Amino acid sequence: MKTWHRLILALLTIASIIAGLSMHHDPGHSHWWDTFPIFWILFGSVGCVALIVFAKIILAPIIYKKEDYYND
Repeated sequence: MKTWHRLILALLTIASIIAGLSMHHDPGHSHWWDTFPIFWILFGSVGCVALIVFAKIILAPIIYKKEDYYND
């Protein structure tokens, strides 16, 4: 990635974290996870890692073929 792409991505990430931490949550419509300020950040990160691990461990053996698969 180019340097300016990384800079924009970093600025958007920081702005998203600041906005998430500064927003007021209505206690009448909240759940236990809404009291933890960075729950959704962690939830998204763990979900992303889980998808990557799933793809590497489970799907890779199904998709990849031997080198001489088409020569037989």
